[in-house]
Amino acid sequence: MSTLKTALPPPNMLITFEAAGRHLSFSRAAVELNVSRVAVSQQIQALENFLGVQLFHRLDRTIRLTDSGARYHIAISAALRQALHATIDVSSRPVDNVVTISATAGFTTYWLLPNLGGLRAIHPEIELRFIVSDQRSGADDSSVDIAVTYGSTPPDTESVLLTSQTIAPTCSATYLANRAAPVKPRDLLKHPLIHLEGPYDRLTRWSTWFTNQGVNMDEAKSNITVNTYTNLVQAVLDGQGFALIGPPLMKQFLANNTLVQPVQTDPVRCQGFHLTILRQSAETGAIKAVADWIKDSFLGSRDPA
Repeated sequence: MSTLKTALPPPNMLITFEAAGRHLSFSRAAVELNVSRVAVSQQIQALENFLGVQLFHRLDRTIRLTDSGARYHIAISAALRQALHATIDVSSRPVDNVVTISATAGFTTYWLLPNLGGLRAIHPEIELRFIVSDQRSGADDSSVDIAVTYGSTPPDTESVLLTSQTIAPTCSATYLANRAAPVKPRDLLKHPLIHLEGPYDRLTRWSTWFTNQGVNMDEAKSNITVNTYTNLVQAVLDGQGFALIGPPLMKQFLANNTLVQPVQTDPVRCQGFHLTILRQSAETGAIKAVADWIKDSFLGSRDPA
């Protein structure tokens, strides 16, 4: 045991590796750990140098674990969970005030974190831990107390529908500053379209939207394709073109006219965000308070701020 200090990598490297391997994304790991993507990449590179093996394959738009990385991730994840449980068992900290929330990257980035001040104002004693996941893997983590999922809900649980997502062709106000605003669906063929690929709602695809509008999109301009919702929104905010997005996540951007929806069509109602208390048998006052705040923000009269 006396060789642990020199034989083991620094703990921060292992925590970063666990998050990056769980999300298969340096960006999502960075959001969870509240650091920059560059910092995550540097930690992973340092860990690979320490071990002398490659842990991730870096692809054009994603990453995946190597065979060695996958084996190491299983072992490190189990060890860190064991260390967490041991710490909670002996800690004098009021663990009843710790609440772990799993939510999609979009919900965490564009609703939960911007509105968090409202919760902190009424419950400053509650300590929050976030697990960001678009694949519902966070909802399968035994340490998660509250899950906010999009579309499907965790099996064998009682969930509450918070709100449905509504989408429409959306761009930044700066993009339209020196351009004629499209009015009809066909007008969008003259503008760059930003696509979201991956296991997302079929209704959010441009091909589905144009088909429902009776427009053939074969004449569309060259496009941009991304594989995460946060990148989709960032591309729109940067003035790269139009995307199919909308409330509730884009409510604030639309309210202050950072984003606009100039095309004269009815918004499309898509799947919804559901809230689930996963550990109902161990529900604490803090868990109930956080869950009630989220539900009241959507279903009640409370302003989240």
